[in-house]
Amino acid sequence: MSWLRRVARESLVRLGLIPRPELVVRCVGVHPPPDEIAPGVIYVVRSGGFAKWAVFRCPRNEHEIIQLALMPNRRPRWTVTSDFFERPTIHPSVRQLDGSHAHFWVKGGTVAWCADSGQRPRSSGQAGSLD
Repeated sequence: MSWLRRVARESLVRLGLIPRPELVVRCVGVHPPPDEIAPGVIYVVRSGGFAKWAVFRCPRNEHEIIQLALMPNRRPRWTVTSDFFERPTIHPSVRQLDGSHAHFWVKGGTVAWCADSGQRPRSSGQAGSLD
């Protein structure tokens, strides 16, 4: 069914009816190896019927890999939802503590940068990177 969603999304983008998303969601059963994480794709790792992790390349620096906990018993934790066209929304914002110090929201597949993006955070925050 996801191929149908991709075809529908690409058709609407080509017709100019929706903007091309910067990020899309793919559900997987295991963590993808770093060299298989494609830019622009958020891999939601599911196991036992539950979303456990969101793994993706940082939109500011594609050499950085971001891993977000989605499990309710983890702190901090995030939620990732997607619409019919596989455009993700992440809540709360994503904050890289090292590397690029990116700070952004993802809404409907679009990255919205926070004013402090690129600046070292003053206190520990939400996301780290896997190097």
